[in-house]
Amino acid sequence: MSRGGPRITTADGKKNGVGERVRERRLELRMTQDRLSANLARLTEGQWNPSIDEIHNLEVGRRLCGDLELRVLARALETNVLWLMGEE
Repeated sequence: MSRGGPRITTADGKKNGVGERVRERRLELRMTQDRLSANLARLTEGQWNPSIDEIHNLEVGRRLCGDLELRVLARALETNVLWLMGEE
């Protein structure tokens, strides 16, 4: 098996499996993408200050989501990592 091949994607070609849950929870909280971005910037002390486009791309699965980002997303959305991953 060769190395450096394509990354794993969902059955429908998405680059992450959490985007739909991020959007679902954000809407439950009646939070805009701009507000989520501001919360992420605050929680990371400015280390991650995503644009609205970056939030959108994450939610629709066009963007990867790293483990550190997943942790702070859970905090910003007042939930936990397992729920975002669909494990709860």
